[in-house]
Amino acid sequence: MAIMKLIISRHGESETMSMTGKDRDRKLTETGISEISMMAKFIRASFLKPKCIIHSPYLRTTETAEIYAKGLSLENNFFSSDSLAPDSEYEKIFPELEAFDNSDTILLVGHNPNVSYFAATLIENPNLSRSFQFATGATLALNIPKETFRRGQILWMISPDLLKAN
Repeated sequence: MAIMKLIISRHGESETMSMTGKDRDRKLTETGISEISMMAKFIRASFLKPKCIIHSPYLRTTETAEIYAKGLSLENNFFSSDSLAPDSEYEKIFPELEAFDNSDTILLVGHNPNVSYFAATLIENPNLSRSFQFATGATLALNIPKETFRRGQILWMISPDLLKAN
């Protein structure tokens, strides 16, 4: 069975209200930018080497993906997907992931609570969604069989708060 690696990240801290009043236009705060910069450094130093970043089309996830892309030298290899929008079922991303090789590592940037439910689905334990605390910037890495996208194995989960403590 071929194993793909998925890194699932929640966007960094964002403003509570955008200038337009639309949720999709909320920008990252300075704290959010710092959180994702720390996470990018952590991922870059890890054994995982993302090939591509896929993010929600919302501004805060786009900005998050841009920071990751710069920090991971993927400036030309990230794009948005409606499958990762807040009102979407994240399982709709599976056909897009089929285009990648079995051994690839893909970084997904989305929103809460979707990232929690999605991670629990990949592990095949819906009760875990309450246990996954995806604070802003929190990131989970999984081994996942590409044939089924089920029964994933957690490699690590970390949040910017843990990185600040070091």
